[in-house]
Amino acid sequence: MTSDKRALRRRARRRHAALEPRFVAQRSAAIHDHLRGLPVWSGMRVLHSYVNSLPGEVATAELLTATKATGRRVVVPYVEAHHRQLRHAEIDRLEELQPGHWGLLQPPRPRFVDPSVLDLVLVPGLMFDRRGFRIGQGGGYYDRFLADLDGAVTVGITYDEFVVDWIPDEVHDVPVHIVVTPSGVVTPSSNERLLP
Repeated sequence: MTSDKRALRRRARRRHAALEPRFVAQRSAAIHDHLRGLPVWSGMRVLHSYVNSLPGEVATAELLTATKATGRRVVVPYVEAHHRQLRHAEIDRLEELQPGHWGLLQPPRPRFVDPSVLDLVLVPGLMFDRRGFRIGQGGGYYDRFLADLDGAVTVGITYDEFVVDWIPDEVHDVPVHIVVTPSGVVTPSSNERLLP
């Protein structure tokens, strides 16, 4: 199973790296529109989201800036590589972010918050399946984060081409509640209450 996931990860990385910037921008805007249509979005007070920095990744910067403009709080992941831990830092402006570990954008002087304050978490992934399982970059940071997260709605965001019927899952894997793509929302039947 692990070798299957590694092979899928390698292929997905190559496909992401080949995506044209115009494709990423157009598809990301469509994903943003679907996110704003989710019931959880209207009541959301605190959004947790990565800031796109990897090749072909769904763009989030514009969405985060617009979210801040509405008075909501925005929290971004902060990687502490020496502890293999993902922490969570509130930001005021995207302009304050700097490349950190692996080139990921994060604040130089983080203001950490407890994950219990989060309402909605946007989860990156190289691929998702229709059950909500994902293939990430392989570090396990989000797996540990999602396993301990309680109360927030988790939403995987990706392109239609990277949604498959089934990804091999392991005991430590935690599925997201919803997957949002440019063409709409994919959700396991147990999470249908989260649909528009």
